[in-house]
Amino acid sequence: MKLMKNRESGQALVLALILLALGALLVIPTLNLTTTSTKYHQLIGGKTVQSYSADSGMEYALCKLYNAPGEYTGTPLDETFNLNDTTVRITSQYLTGGVYKLTSTATSRDGRSTTIESNVNLSAGVFVYALAGKDSLTMGNTLVDSSPTPGNGDICSNGNITITGTSSLVNGDARAGGTISGKNRIVGAKLEYQPAEVFPGDYTQLYRAMALEGGTYNGNMTLSGGTQYLGPKFINGNLEVKPNTLVVLQGTVYITGTLKVTGGRFQGEHNLASAGDMQFSGGGIGSSNIPIFTANPGKITLVGPVVDAVIYAPNNSVTLTNLHLYGACGGKTVNCSNTIITWSASLNGRADLPGGELKTISYSYK
Repeated sequence: MKLMKNRESGQALVLALILLALGALLVIPTLNLTTTSTKYHQLIGGKTVQSYSADSGMEYALCKLYNAPGEYTGTPLDETFNLNDTTVRITSQYLTGGVYKLTSTATSRDGRSTTIESNVNLSAGVFVYALAGKDSLTMGNTLVDSSPTPGNGDICSNGNITITGTSSLVNGDARAGGTISGKNRIVGAKLEYQPAEVFPGDYTQLYRAMALEGGTYNGNMTLSGGTQYLGPKFINGNLEVKPNTLVVLQGTVYITGTLKVTGGRFQGEHNLASAGDMQFSGGGIGSSNIPIFTANPGKITLVGPVVDAVIYAPNNSVTLTNLHLYGACGGKTVNCSNTIITWSASLNGRADLPGGELKTISYSYK
C-alpha cells in the first residue's frame, strides 16, 4: 500500500515538472505576443489620430481657400498648428487653371506622420435663385420665371424684398432676411425673417491669375463685327464690344478697366471679370453655354433688349432696365424695372458658377 502511494507521488512530481516546463515555454511567447499586440494597437491608435488630424488640417485649408481663393494664387498658404497632440502643417500650391494642390501633414511626438495630398478645383455650386440681393432686392413691373420648366423662378434677399407694379410676378418662391412687400405678386412660398444666405466671396483675384495664363493685352480693346474669339486674356485697359459681334469666350478674361457691350453677344462657359463697371445694352438669348460676368468693386448696369449671362457684383449694385435676362443675377443691391428674368435650368449643376464650391480632383494618403 505504501509502495502505491510513493509511485503516485512520483508521478505527480513528474507531471508538475512537465507543466512547469511547459509553462516556462509558454509564458515568454505569450508575453511577447501581448507586447506586440499592445504596440500594434498603439501604432494603429496613433495612425488613426494622425489621420483624423491630417483630415482636419485639410478641411481647414479648404475653408481658407474657400473664403479668399485669390490670396493664394501668388502667395501659397503655409500654416502650422497643434491638434490632438500632433503637429499639423498645411500648405497650398496654385498649379494653373483654377487648380490648387493642398497638403496636410500630421506628425506625432514619436516622429511618425500621415500626409494627405489633394488637388481641388475652385468651382461652383448652383445659382439657385434667379435674383439674389445681399442687402436688398427691388422689383418694379418685373416678371421672374424659369425655363424650360416654369415655376422655379426663385428670388432672395438678406434684407427686404420690395415688389411693385401691376405687371410684376414671381413664378417661384421668395425668401427674405427682412420683410416682403407685394406678396400677392408671388406664386410660391413667401418666407420672411429667414437666416442669411451665404453669398459667394471675391473670386476676381483668382480670375485675374487664370486670365494671366493666356498673356496680357496692354491698352483698350475693341471687338467689332462677326465672330471674335477671346480668352484666356488679361486686358490691362477697357473692353468694348460693338453691335452685331459674337464673342466666343475660350478662357477666363480679366479687365482692369470697364466693360461696355452694345448689341453684342457672348458664348462660352468661362468667366469674364472686371475691376471697373460693366454696362450692357443688348445681347444674345437661348445659348446653352451661358457666360459668367463678375464686376468687383465695380457695378453692373444692363439696359435692354436681351442679355444672356450670369451677372454678379458682390460689392456693388446691379441695375436691370427694359431687358430680358436669360440666366441669373446677384449683387449687393439688385434693382429691376420693366424686366423679364428667366432662370435657366442649364445652370443647375454647372461647375463654374460663383458659389464657392471646391471640387476634389484627387485625394491620397501617405
